[in-house]
Amino acid sequence: MNLIVQVSMIIGLALVSYWVFTKLHLPAPIIMGPMVSIGICQILGAGFQEFAMSIINVFQIIIGMSIGSKINHKNLRDIKSIWRASLVIALYTLASTAIMTLLIRNLTSDFHTALFSAAPGGITEMTVLALSYDSEIAIVSTFQFVRLMVIVTIIPLLAKSVKGKYIPLPTEGSKVITNKTGASLRRVITYSAGISGGLILITVGFPGGGVVGAMIAMGLANVLLRERFVFPRKVMNFALIGVGITIGLEFSPLMLQKIQEMILPIAGFSMLVVMGNLLVGWFIRYMTHWDTVTCLLGSAPGGLTQMLVLGEEMEADSLKISIMQLVRMLTIVLSIPFIAALLT
Repeated sequence: MNLIVQVSMIIGLALVSYWVFTKLHLPAPIIMGPMVSIGICQILGAGFQEFAMSIINVFQIIIGMSIGSKINHKNLRDIKSIWRASLVIALYTLASTAIMTLLIRNLTSDFHTALFSAAPGGITEMTVLALSYDSEIAIVSTFQFVRLMVIVTIIPLLAKSVKGKYIPLPTEGSKVITNKTGASLRRVITYSAGISGGLILITVGFPGGGVVGAMIAMGLANVLLRERFVFPRKVMNFALIGVGITIGLEFSPLMLQKIQEMILPIAGFSMLVVMGNLLVGWFIRYMTHWDTVTCLLGSAPGGLTQMLVLGEEMEADSLKISIMQLVRMLTIVLSIPFIAALLT
């Protein structure tokens, strides 16, 4: 199939499915719509090529810039208050990964496959590590994928059922600066900083570097320049649809085959992990008194980018979500290779 035709079909399916999901009032339509439509096509044998990493990096940088735009000199105190929740996330991540590895080991041929399947580090990160240790990639990617699907299905539904859903109130930090000398120049500097920060961490191979680098660099620029503004929603929507498409392209007949062969244990273990993290989310809610949706998404083991996408759609506190997810991701990335080396 011609590349231009493929791209046109993917974009068309994504936009139509987004519209349909919106009209049906289904949860997270901007990500779930493209994901479901593209995923079904892949399972049926459409054979769409996955996006080049450079395109995925663009989505990540945009999402990171959107989060970074929320960081400014007015809300630094809020960022400092997240350390307790982050500690809870780190400890639970290590404990749950150890327990799930032992359980999944009975279904796999080696500890490495069980370890990378159990670790809530995301499809891309865990698959790359699994390749380095000759693990069963199909099993690892299937476990990671099913867990992600359970999360992006359950969390939006649960969030909609929560009474008194949090909706951020307008604050001084979200006002767009107008009629101030040099405002346009500062805006250019902050955007340039965000893009540069994302590119630097991508270049050095930092996990989730596009999101993390853009977020940190843009937030730092905001603090130094005392800049406060609202990131363009249309640009963010472009990235969110792109993420939905990216997840849908991960579907494959081989993955479906593995799911059919191991459906009960994969679904069971995925539900255990998700329910455990939901309990952690409720505990963080009790400890911090933050809104429920932010706590659930911050603790959910679904991957940094995906949880931030859901956070943006549900109008949760994406800054808190990003920090908790970053802590969880760093805990996995720093500990799992070390554990895998010990098992070799």
